[in-house]
Amino acid sequence: MAGSDLRLLIVTRIWPTPDAPSSGIFVANRCRGMRNITIARAMHQHRHWTLALLKFAWDTVRVRGQFDGVEAHVVYPAGLVGWITARLRRVPILVYAHGTDVREAANRGRGYRMLTRWVIRHADAIVTNSGDTRTHVRRLGGDALIAPPGIPLDRYRPTPRPTDRRVVYLGGRNPRKGHEVAVGLADTMVGPGIREVPPAEIPELMAAHDVVLVPSTAEPFGLVAVEGIASGRWVVANDVGGLRDIVIDGVNGTLVADGDFAGALARVPDYDPDEIAQTVQRFSIERWQADLDSIWRGLLAKRHRRG
Repeated sequence: MAGSDLRLLIVTRIWPTPDAPSSGIFVANRCRGMRNITIARAMHQHRHWTLALLKFAWDTVRVRGQFDGVEAHVVYPAGLVGWITARLRRVPILVYAHGTDVREAANRGRGYRMLTRWVIRHADAIVTNSGDTRTHVRRLGGDALIAPPGIPLDRYRPTPRPTDRRVVYLGGRNPRKGHEVAVGLADTMVGPGIREVPPAEIPELMAAHDVVLVPSTAEPFGLVAVEGIASGRWVVANDVGGLRDIVIDGVNGTLVADGDFAGALARVPDYDPDEIAQTVQRFSIERWQADLDSIWRGLLAKRHRRG
């Protein structure tokens, strides 16, 4: 939270860039308005992952300043780099799992799986964005608290619905986002591989459409769903993962369990944008920062009691 006096070193490999403005937006939102933080992020790419990891670790451990703790975003490699840094500084390490980092561990190489499990089992605290992500953390031998991400709700306002039914899809060409489903159903398609939309332009894009389509086959959280509902728009989403924590079926959207997205779109009710937007007020950045601040204070108090 903006007024927190905690001094944190945020370690991350993901962060928005001009070429990928939505990449790492969760982490940027986490840091928004916070005064007592320093951000250590991987700036260099290298074809050899070992050299890239060593460079990331070297740059991070050399960061100057006094910190109460280290907070890493994504379990690996940021969690590993954060753990090393925290131990050198004798402060606790909190690792935030964003979903794909733990969901895909089983499909990665042996080294990746081993290091992911190691970080999960040795971090002082693991926090996840949803119950779905926590399930994957547990499968890797750990446990986690849940603190769903927040968005800048001040940028998203409910507006009158457009006269014509228009459907927008923001998942890009990623198959996991349901690109093939959206091709035949959405009036507007944007996102990585199609057309990148800066976060600042998303509220206007939402306002120009009547329905937000989220046909993801796997979704750890569901940022687009939160943004759509905060804009006062009905969301038609697949009944998977973290989307179940956001979309209240029949209240602010439709959860599709049978794959019939066309039918769900045809049955969108005559909804009130203001009533829709009220259902996601809990997903504010301020609430997310307050939740993490509370977790941090509990972690530090526990460490203090241990001496």
